[in-house]
Amino acid sequence: MRVIRLATSEEQAIAAINAAEALAISNVQLIRELKKVLPQPFDSLTELAVQTNTQGIQAVATAERAVVKKVSKKARASRKNLSKALKQANAKLRLKNGQLRKGKTQKDVMRLAQKLKRKM
Repeated sequence: MRVIRLATSEEQAIAAINAAEALAISNVQLIRELKKVLPQPFDSLTELAVQTNTQGIQAVATAERAVVKKVSKKARASRKNLSKALKQANAKLRLKNGQLRKGKTQKDVMRLAQKLKRKM
């Protein structure tokens, strides 16, 4: 049996930041190519603007990557156990058609799930 490892939300966020950074830098490179069309006196100004923009993009991407918080192993395990407990609690407190049993609320489902999670 092959196990497929899914990317965590942190990894997905960092990948999105990397993709946005690459796209922004490619746009700056496009501007660098288009500056050949501009008259010669503006050439030095355009290059300075392109370099400044590239540095700004990299600084923002670095700051965004630093903000992405890693979830601890303990928190991931707790979430996984709560997920399992919720499945058990829903199975116990719902009818076959998906409705809650008479006199039961979503509050009861969560309370039971938390209780089951503590026993895991």
